Amino acid sequence: MRWMFVIAATVLLSTALMADPITVDSLPGPVRDSLKNVLQNPQEAVTKIETYDWGPAVIYKISITLNGQPYLEVHIADTGKVVRTDENADTADKDDDNDSDANASPSPSSSP
Repeated sequence: MRWMFVIAATVLLSTALMADPITVDSLPGPVRDSLKNVLQNPQEAVTKIETYDWGPAVIYKISITLNGQPYLEVHIADTGKVVRTDENADTADKDDDNDSDANASPSPSSSP
C-alpha cells in the first residue's frame, strides 16, 4: 500500500514538473492584447506567467520587470479583462508618505 502511494505521488509530481512554461506567444489573444496595453515602456519585460482558476475563468498572473527589477504583477482573465494590478512596493512612489511628516515635530511638546 505504501509503495502504491509513493508511485502515485511520483507520477503526479513528474507530470506537473514536465509541464511546458507559459510564454507570451502562447497566451490567448485577448490576454496578449491586454498585456500589450499594460506594457508601455520598452524597458519592461515579462519574467513569469502562471495560471489559476477563479470560478469558471482562468486567470493569468504575469510578473513584469523594469530595468531588471521586479516592477509589476498583473492578473488578466482569459477574456482579456485586467482583474488586478499590483506594483512592487520597492518601486512605488513613497514621496507622498514623507510629505505628511515634513512639518511634524520629532517629539511631542507641551503647550503653555
